[in-house]
Amino acid sequence: MSRRNKSQKRKIIKKNGKEEFFVPEKLCESMVMVGAPDGLAQQVCRIVDESIESGVSTDKIFTTTRKYLKNYDPKISALYALERGLGALGPSGFIFEQYVAALFREMDYDVQTNVYVEGEGVTHEIDVWAEKGNVVYVIEAKYRNDYQSKTHINQVMYADARMEDIKRRAIKESDTREYYMWVVTNTRFTDNAINYVAHRDMQLMGWDYPKYINLKKIVSEKKLYPVTILPSITKKTLKGLSADGIILVKTLAGLSNQELQDRYNISRTLAEKLENEIKELM
Repeated sequence: MSRRNKSQKRKIIKKNGKEEFFVPEKLCESMVMVGAPDGLAQQVCRIVDESIESGVSTDKIFTTTRKYLKNYDPKISALYALERGLGALGPSGFIFEQYVAALFREMDYDVQTNVYVEGEGVTHEIDVWAEKGNVVYVIEAKYRNDYQSKTHINQVMYADARMEDIKRRAIKESDTREYYMWVVTNTRFTDNAINYVAHRDMQLMGWDYPKYINLKKIVSEKKLYPVTILPSITKKTLKGLSADGIILVKTLAGLSNQELQDRYNISRTLAEKLENEIKELM
């Protein structure tokens, strides 16, 4: 039996528990999409294809793929983990709010988090408040630790209602600033949510939506990588980084392996790996 036929008959288990047939070509495409050369993608795809059995989880396939990518190209390994890396900014969602705030700071907005704002009827707690000139962005950060889940229309409509309440108060107080609501998620939106926003004065930003200003594009172009995508990062080190308020890889750029050792109480071997991975990404 050829490898191709074998692959077509193997079923894998998705995160939601559903089964689907393993398609090696999809795995290859996922690596090429983050910048892996065709040759590298084909090589790693072949290794993974030959190593998995029927019934394996997609998480296991991801882990195996990333392990081999790391051996060949640490930078591609990190970029391959970007979508899931955003999903690792949890579990409470607070760190994702900080990450969204960091994105808007990089776009030259004055940013505050966890702001309380008076509306016409009630007081609203805002995840991220971003200002530039006469424009105010009121930002709802919708974190999902399951990167395959979606943000639904009810959550978008709720954000829209909050924005209208804030605008009514602003008009009463002769506030001439322009207010816009953004709903930002680390995953995706349902079609109903997207269709609703098409008729409202608000914006959505998800992993790959909209086409010209989405998380994937902004993060890649501005190199705003979360520390969770570093191939050698450990839970202990992430905890230390979180305690220091460090979310972006670029914040660590320039630190020597000795500084990483001293600051986060890690081994020299791990510190050297992290130093190299940070340099590769930045």
